[in-house]
Amino acid sequence: MNGTKHKNRHYAWIVMIGCGLMISGSIGFFTVVAGSFYVPVSQSLGVEESTLAWYMTIVSLGQAISMPLAGRLVPRMNIPVHMTLICAVEALAGAAMAFYTDVSMWYVSGAVIGFCMGFNTSVGIAIILNNWFVRRAGFAIGMAWAIASVCNAIMSPIVTQVIGAIGWRAGYLALAAVSACIMLSSTVFLLRLSPADKGMKPYGYEEALAAGEGEGSAAETEGVDFRSAVRSPAFFALVGAMCLIVMTTVTNQLFPMYGSSVGFDPTVGSLMVSAAMLCDIAWNPLIGITCDKFGPAKAILLWACVTVVSFGCLLASPSSPALACLGAGLNDSMYAVFGTGMATLTMAIFGRTDYGRIYSLVPAIGYVVGSAGAPLLTAIYEQTGGFPSVWVFCLVCDVAIAVLAIVAMRSGRGLSWKRGEDAAVAERAPALEGGGAQGA
Repeated sequence: MNGTKHKNRHYAWIVMIGCGLMISGSIGFFTVVAGSFYVPVSQSLGVEESTLAWYMTIVSLGQAISMPLAGRLVPRMNIPVHMTLICAVEALAGAAMAFYTDVSMWYVSGAVIGFCMGFNTSVGIAIILNNWFVRRAGFAIGMAWAIASVCNAIMSPIVTQVIGAIGWRAGYLALAAVSACIMLSSTVFLLRLSPADKGMKPYGYEEALAAGEGEGSAAETEGVDFRSAVRSPAFFALVGAMCLIVMTTVTNQLFPMYGSSVGFDPTVGSLMVSAAMLCDIAWNPLIGITCDKFGPAKAILLWACVTVVSFGCLLASPSSPALACLGAGLNDSMYAVFGTGMATLTMAIFGRTDYGRIYSLVPAIGYVVGSAGAPLLTAIYEQTGGFPSVWVFCLVCDVAIAVLAIVAMRSGRGLSWKRGEDAAVAERAPALEGGGAQGA
């Protein structure tokens, strides 16, 4: 038993690493790292940065369309086959941008890339790690996003150097090639949908079984049914918070533009992105830990305060590259809230009964509304002639995010939980440790 337990634990963490690599090669490279292309591509095409920024809007809309589909289809996938195909298509769409000559072509690639991201990022990762972890799933999700941040932090200055040395077209090819390598190696060699695919039990299975929380227990299936959840005030507050998170977390894509606007050396903008990604290494597991310890709503309130401080640093940073990098690092805590905190909060409010269906809708709707973030923020910059108004706008949004998280948690306390009827749900491991209204 002990030997089996050790083996199961070991491979669950391998799956976590694979999830992190897939996140990085997908949303990390083609949204965060892709911010390095805004200025050189816009200058080359003779268009405003805000025009090119609609690429990000299209990416977000693509995710919004595919996330509900992912919630239903990923649990039925053969990961080495189906997810590999999805990741390959995404990498090819990224490589195609090296050959484009009109800004509308970026929108086409953005639609394809975004649609693929709906499967291989937040929703797909939550489902996979849900299957592999009975205990510490929240921490595992945070660590997967942290691994992605390590890769992004490494890749951002490399891409900047490639663009500076041999041009943005070569930069896109390099980005797509590395993306394909890390995503496909993950889906083919590391990732499997569930422990059963390798003849294993999930991480923490023996401990949960001993505590009466194992296979077939009520704890696995308790929660709010889908219809009741999506009609509740808690759901609308949760979606509202996610909309603002999606809208404002595009700031890390704008750091190179900000650096150029205040006269910094071009490398400062990429270093700001790297600072954000390096800090994200710590933010994601820390957010997972604070969610487990204090409850997700209080944790989100705490980390919203951190982002408010970050925008204060950015407001004071035009003459200080060091302060700009500090502000960028602190700011990425809200990006971690998106990846870890909101998944945990959704679980705490609505439980496990219909978690996949409910959670897939939260970022999907968030992306539909929040997709205007990149063009909105760049438009604010262009209309006001500087970034201070952008930072103030985002600061106000962060305050609203904290308020909505608290409202969602409190209004969710009145929801009626029940035992799930679907046997397929009962066979899955819990999505997150400590998920239940009482744990928040």
